[in-house]
Amino acid sequence: MSLRPSAVPGLALGAVVVVLAGCGTSTPVDLPDAPEQPLSAVGRDFFPDSAVWTTPVSPEAAIDPRSAEYVARLAQLEPVVSVRESTVSVFVATADSPRFTVTPTAPNASPESVLEHVPIPTHAVPDPAQSGHLAVFDRTSRCVYELYGLRQDATGWLADWANTTPADGEGVYPDGLSTRASGLASTAGLIWPDELLSGTIPHALVFSYPFTRRGGPVPPATRTNGTDADPSALPIGAKLVLDPALDLGTLGLGPAELAIATALQRYGMILGDTSEGFQLFAVHARSFPADPYMSTWGDVVWADISAIPFDRMQVIATGDQQPQYQGPPIENRCTGAETGAAVPPTGQPAGG
Repeated sequence: MSLRPSAVPGLALGAVVVVLAGCGTSTPVDLPDAPEQPLSAVGRDFFPDSAVWTTPVSPEAAIDPRSAEYVARLAQLEPVVSVRESTVSVFVATADSPRFTVTPTAPNASPESVLEHVPIPTHAVPDPAQSGHLAVFDRTSRCVYELYGLRQDATGWLADWANTTPADGEGVYPDGLSTRASGLASTAGLIWPDELLSGTIPHALVFSYPFTRRGGPVPPATRTNGTDADPSALPIGAKLVLDPALDLGTLGLGPAELAIATALQRYGMILGDTSEGFQLFAVHARSFPADPYMSTWGDVVWADISAIPFDRMQVIATGDQQPQYQGPPIENRCTGAETGAAVPPTGQPAGG
C-alpha cells in the first residue's frame, strides 16, 4: 500500500516551454519501464565540496527568534520522503549517449536561449508526476543537466525548463534559473540509496512544504515562489537543524530514519520549494535497474518518517529576505558555445 499525505506533494516552477530536438531525428522514442543499465552515480558525485551542502551546522549557529513559531506550523504536517513520485530521476550519460538541442519557445525566450548537446540516455525515465523532473550526470564533462516537465510528443522531447551546472560546484544557480523554484540544483540535497545502505548521509537535505513566505528568498536560495503572508511562514532558503541536544540513539528509529535524523542534526535541511505537503526527497526509484528502496521502505510512494521528532527542529537565523536576481544569466563552465544554458532574456526570470 502506498503512503499518501493528506495533500499530494509536488515540485513547482514557472511556465517556460522548451522543445528538445534530437540530433538528426525528432521521432519519439519508446522508453522502457526500467533503465537498461545501472546508474553508476552515487550521492558523493554531486557537490562534494560545497560549503552550502557539506559543511556541518556550527554549534554556535544563531537560532532565529521566531524558530518555535516556524517549527510549530511545520510540525502540524505529516513528514514523508518522496520515493516514487514528485522527486527527481537521475541518470548517467556516457560519450555514446544521444545528444539533443533544447530550444525555448515561450514568448519571453530569445533566439540565444538554447541549451545544446544535452545528453539524454535512451533508458532515461523522468519522474511520472506532472513535474517530470529528470537530471543527467555527464561523467565526461562532470556537468549536471537538469530538466523540468520532461515529456514527449510527435515533435520530440518537451520540457518546461532546463539548465546545467557543474557537478563539483555549489549546487546553487546564482541567477536562480534552476529547475527548482529556489535556484537550488534539483540534484542537491537528495537522499541516495548508497547513503541509506551505509547509514551515513554526508550533506544537508532539501525539503518543501506549503507555507513559503512571500517576498524574496534568503541565502542560499536565489529565487522564490512563496506567497504566504503569515509571519509563521518560512522564506525559501531557510535552514533548519534537528536539536543537537537530542540523543538519537534513544528514539528507537529504524536504520533509514536514523540516517536521515543524523544528517538533519549534523547538516540540517534547506527549504527549496513550495508543495502541498511536507517532504524530503530520495532519488527516484526508477533511476535504478532494481528498486533500491524495497528493503528500506517497501513499495510506498511516500515513505513515512514521522518517528523523527520534527517538532524539535530549530530554524537557523535567516537574516533579511533578498531581492531576486534580475540581471543577465550567469554562465558557468558547463555553459557556453557547445553546452549553452537555456535562459530567458535579461530581466525575465524563468522560475515561478
